[in-house]
Amino acid sequence: MTSSADGHGLRDGDPEQIGPFRILGRLGQGGMGTVFLGVDAEGREAAVKVIHPQWAADPDFRRRFQREVAAAQRVARFCTAAVLAADLDGDVDYLATEYVPGPTLQEVVLTQGPLSGSNLEAVAVNVAVALQAIHGAGVIHRDLKPANVLLSPVGPKVIDFGIAQLTDNSAHISSVIAGTPSFMSPEQANGLRLTSASDIFAWGALVAYAATGRAPFGGGPIPNILYRVVRDAPDISGLEPGLRAIVERALAKDPARRPTAQQILDALTGRAPIGDAPDTPQPGAQREATAGPRPLSAAAGAPIVAGEATHAGGAGGGDAGDTASGRPAGRALSPRVSRARLLLGAAAAAVVTAGVVAVVQMAPGKDDPQTSAAPPGGFSAASGSPGSTPDDAGPPGNPLHGTDVRFHATPDSDAARQASAWEASGRTGDATLMRALAGIPQAVWLGETTAAQAARITNATLEAAARQGAVPVFVTDDIHLRACNPDGAADSSAYLAWIDAIARTVGDRKAVFVLEPNSLAELPGSDDCALGDDKDRRARIDALSSAVDRLGALPRTAVYLDGSLDGWPSIDVSASRLIEAGVGRADGFFLNAFGYQTTEQLIVYGTRLAKCVEVMASGHDDKCADAEIDALPDDAAGLPHFVIDTSRNGRGEWNPPSGRYKDPQNWCNPPGRGVGVRPTTRTASRLADAYLWIRPPGMSDDQCTRGTTGSKDPVYGIVTPYGGAWWPELALQRAKDAVPPF
Repeated sequence: MTSSADGHGLRDGDPEQIGPFRILGRLGQGGMGTVFLGVDAEGREAAVKVIHPQWAADPDFRRRFQREVAAAQRVARFCTAAVLAADLDGDVDYLATEYVPGPTLQEVVLTQGPLSGSNLEAVAVNVAVALQAIHGAGVIHRDLKPANVLLSPVGPKVIDFGIAQLTDNSAHISSVIAGTPSFMSPEQANGLRLTSASDIFAWGALVAYAATGRAPFGGGPIPNILYRVVRDAPDISGLEPGLRAIVERALAKDPARRPTAQQILDALTGRAPIGDAPDTPQPGAQREATAGPRPLSAAAGAPIVAGEATHAGGAGGGDAGDTASGRPAGRALSPRVSRARLLLGAAAAAVVTAGVVAVVQMAPGKDDPQTSAAPPGGFSAASGSPGSTPDDAGPPGNPLHGTDVRFHATPDSDAARQASAWEASGRTGDATLMRALAGIPQAVWLGETTAAQAARITNATLEAAARQGAVPVFVTDDIHLRACNPDGAADSSAYLAWIDAIARTVGDRKAVFVLEPNSLAELPGSDDCALGDDKDRRARIDALSSAVDRLGALPRTAVYLDGSLDGWPSIDVSASRLIEAGVGRADGFFLNAFGYQTTEQLIVYGTRLAKCVEVMASGHDDKCADAEIDALPDDAAGLPHFVIDTSRNGRGEWNPPSGRYKDPQNWCNPPGRGVGVRPTTRTASRLADAYLWIRPPGMSDDQCTRGTTGSKDPVYGIVTPYGGAWWPELALQRAKDAVPPF
């Protein structure tokens, strides 16, 4: 065999070619099918699982399978085996995933003994990072166990998440349980509805096994094991006190008492004691379920066994077929995967003990002092020098999740300049109010600029924010066919080059990105935008998804996608589009950037939209029934987070007198609207990361005539400024009508 992999030889009747993969040998066989080692024309090795005909012929299985693959493709590939191809429509039904060389955790423990020190920490940290990414993509693993953790040269990889659910029915439940009873949660053993908390329980059992060489609920007949899982305390003697406290919390019988993956990471890295971890999951952290998270260049290192043959699948009692396949690629639905960078200190050097080598793989260009180099154009906020990070830059992850977050206020904004002009002309009262408005932190809009110009604006803003000790908020507004007009970048390639210039400039500095307002609400080729076709629709989704990855891969950024408004488009459509665009890898979504809906209304809607995303991403129908949304708790693990634009919603939406205007256009420069709550991370919901001022309160919405002839707006009696233009008198009125008042 010429492959670097060590598979078994082919048998009579085995295929020589499956899809694009030439078959080199067998890797194993399990409940779903036979797993082969294959290689494609580009030389990529893959674990190719051929689905048993009885499963492939089942319509329900096919539907769930396709949804699981779609979900798997959203999970960051640094911690899983990426899906390379899948086909249920050809002559052979198969799933192909990235081939991962390396033994399983189970094999290492069986052959080398329990892990300790940095070897154990690397497993605990990396598996938690993987769960953060998996949960952030809206997936529940359901079968986390030592045989499903591969210790690859670049770090542990969790495989086969979600696949177990596909064969989980009453006729086969005994075989599913038989494989992993010692790592099941109590609710799974009782056949109850599962949440991501079930995987956290499995993480605790897995870490205990890695540290002691024994399952925390013992062995023996399956019913006995399951009884102990449900009723008895785990045996976690032998774990050092710090790790024991975390594992003990993860093994709580009540799912609500278990920490999230992000809280585990915070505890493992010393950022927060596990006892002080908040009870409500942090997505984006997954969220951070924030999401979110977001993919890393590499994760903290993994133990590997010197000289051991490498392979893709689980032996040693596991289901080889399932463990070989891996489940894949695609930030922590909420919780940002890039928060995994919190874990760089989990193991700081290579350590050799008992034949097990722990290798720490730092993310190149970010964390390894020997190889770090800021992206071209990146500058330190403190010194302006490329490649350096200021000492007070803070920990990696979503900057909105810090303590005492301050937002950047632009010193030379339109409002500040207007205040100076009015002071000079004697309008001192108006100038004072405008000066107060100018002092409120507002987002910096990037659009209608070249890549070089956008980079210069970004860098100047970041430097000013660093001097203030503040976090800047940027709005990118240059996507192709922006606002359902032939505007914006020439095409997706030009747009992503523009995004890359911004990302290179940000480097390691803190920044929040509001990604392309109305980009999903006015999706080309949809009922909400007559411009474009299916090709343009796909290009828009792909461009947004790529932008999420490129900006989200930075260590101290947060990225939010367009969640539009309550009622436009429908909640089902919004959730579906968010999922397609990669909300599972972002920190969440933003609301109200072009609206006036109240904060209270948007808290309710944002929570429902987050739950709708979870419902749809978890393999349910393409619509979110009220009952499904209501069944999910508001603090369910995995929900994406959101931010709300409060810059113009102090008095809510405008309701013009009935019949006064032929077309009221109540969205366009409505009168009597005041600015709302000032930017803050202290919100009324754990899912709401912040209230931000995204759209400047003095920016005109458009030149509207409300159905009348002529060019004047009958509300104001003038020809109003064009959309996006600064309108001083409108800004002043909104400052006067502020709620709360200035």
